[in-house]
Amino acid sequence: MTTCKKFRQAKGNPLRRRSDAVEGWAALLLGLLALLVAPVAGVAAGWAAHADAAVHARAQVAQLQQVRATLVRDAPDYVPSQSGVQNEVMYPVKVRWTDEGGGPVVATAPVSAGLERGDRTTVWLDRQGRVATQPWGSEAIWARALTAAFLVTVTTATLALLARCLLRRALDHRRIAAWERDWRRVGPEWSRRHA
Repeated sequence: MTTCKKFRQAKGNPLRRRSDAVEGWAALLLGLLALLVAPVAGVAAGWAAHADAAVHARAQVAQLQQVRATLVRDAPDYVPSQSGVQNEVMYPVKVRWTDEGGGPVVATAPVSAGLERGDRTTVWLDRQGRVATQPWGSEAIWARALTAAFLVTVTTATLALLARCLLRRALDHRRIAAWERDWRRVGPEWSRRHA
């Protein structure tokens, strides 16, 4: 028996309810949404987040200035991680530099772990001359982009699967109500015949 003939028979099957067809098509569409649309939405969100983060990083750089400072105290050493991978760890440490007027400035700024007193480091300042955090680099920009892509992909797929479950539940309630309605109509007659 060919597939088309089987499909026509299933379509004309008197036991196939309209809700079965609705559920089948909905499962197909929501499955495609979860498997195909969710990753595309994630990639689009990731690129948009990357572009937004890059603009934000450029704005940060435009509003900040760098100065070379000397550590007044030692920064704490690196703490070895269990994985063996050491990310750059920053610690607040007192540093000093000369301001534009030639006067000395001493402040607490984030510096890399392991630096010692007398070492030179870069400190970022805002327009008022206060210590600021370093502008986002390419790693921070990509981290935000990948996080956005992952969250949008997972959220879209989860919403599609949740919609599938809610639709199935609603259709099951409808089918049970129809079965109970039919049973109330047929049940008494059937019980008399077999009693």
